[in-house]
Amino acid sequence: MRKLPLELLLSLTLVFVLFAMGAKGDGCSAASKSAAPDVTGTWDISYDDTLDVTITIGGAVYERTIGVNGGLIEITHDGSPLTFDLDCARPEIVCPSEAWPATVTMEQRNTTYEHQMIVTLPKTECSGTMVEPDPLECGAGTLNPDCDQVCDGEITVQERETFGVIGEDGSTFRLYLGGGIATNGINCILLAGSVADGDLVNRGTADDGDWEAYEITGGVVKTGYAGGCLWAGDPDMDGELEALVLSASITFETGFTGVKR
Repeated sequence: MRKLPLELLLSLTLVFVLFAMGAKGDGCSAASKSAAPDVTGTWDISYDDTLDVTITIGGAVYERTIGVNGGLIEITHDGSPLTFDLDCARPEIVCPSEAWPATVTMEQRNTTYEHQMIVTLPKTECSGTMVEPDPLECGAGTLNPDCDQVCDGEITVQERETFGVIGEDGSTFRLYLGGGIATNGINCILLAGSVADGDLVNRGTADDGDWEAYEITGGVVKTGYAGGCLWAGDPDMDGELEALVLSASITFETGFTGVKR
């Protein structure tokens, strides 16, 4: 059997992953060969001054708002007080304004698939042991919906290339900030639903060859963690409640806009 060149294999793998995950506006555009606006260049990003927090424990959902730099979130679940601490100073935590920094550089390297984009961003990585997930603890409705390998150890944050998709009509984009590694419920891996979405303001046309994005509006960046990562409570507390906390998910969302230099 003839082997595919490595570059082509990687490109096809990326297309499949992005197609499977979908994208804002049009999930099929990752494999599109149509023209896309030129997003290449350096972008300055401005953020809202608050974070919208959603905590899901079992079937209960709690919503709070905190400052953009993080802070304590206090809730009462089934009569028990719980405190979670989003501390953006922790080296293993990637807050929304870090996951999508104040200055980013976008690239479109694949001239065949112009809707694919690359941005170098901070990403969580496993410095411990990767293990196969328990089939009873992964899948739909869990913190590991895709049954990815689980990081059983410490987490580090490294600058890595992050892939994204420009919508088919060129008016939106999505970057995938998490996924590929699953949390053990305690360590601070970005959950698979961590994304950055935005609307693109363009000028020129595809027909004239001068189609260019120069502004981002309506942007939303969302990062998610397992409850055990941010739990500020006593790890020796009631076992049943502890299990609920470790299976909880916490998402942080803030808005942003951007201008190309």
